[in-house]
Amino acid sequence: MGWRQKWQTVQRLSRQDWGWFLGAMMLLPVVALLMQGLGLRRTQQCLRCCAPDPQRCEPRLSPRQIKRLAAMVTLADRYSRIWSNCLRRSLTLAYGLRWYGVAADLRIGMRRHQGQMESHAWLEWQGQVLGDRADIGQDYRAFAQTIHPD
Repeated sequence: MGWRQKWQTVQRLSRQDWGWFLGAMMLLPVVALLMQGLGLRRTQQCLRCCAPDPQRCEPRLSPRQIKRLAAMVTLADRYSRIWSNCLRRSLTLAYGLRWYGVAADLRIGMRRHQGQMESHAWLEWQGQVLGDRADIGQDYRAFAQTIHPD
């Protein structure tokens, strides 16, 4: 997709979607740098410190808005390939959801593909995959322990 098509896509976004998209565009490189310097656990702790605890507040997003936020993080991830990978995208989305009082589970799974081990990360909210294919859990075997970003 060329820059003209990308610009036309973001021009059609609603004001709320545009805000989420820009927020994700800014947070993806931050998450990438934190991951590189601190690793997964400490990056999660840093992100946890910067947003309210979903266990202590009411969710401020409808299910439709949760899916739109996930779509905007995915769009930002596509537009910022230098900073993106599935784990960074999932952590960025987890932080965005947490900001609005929504708890989601980070899943990390493995699979063997053409003789190679591959890993993948995604988020689940109330049993639904966010920001990825709905059937991703069928391709990757998630570790038994759920990793809670909150």
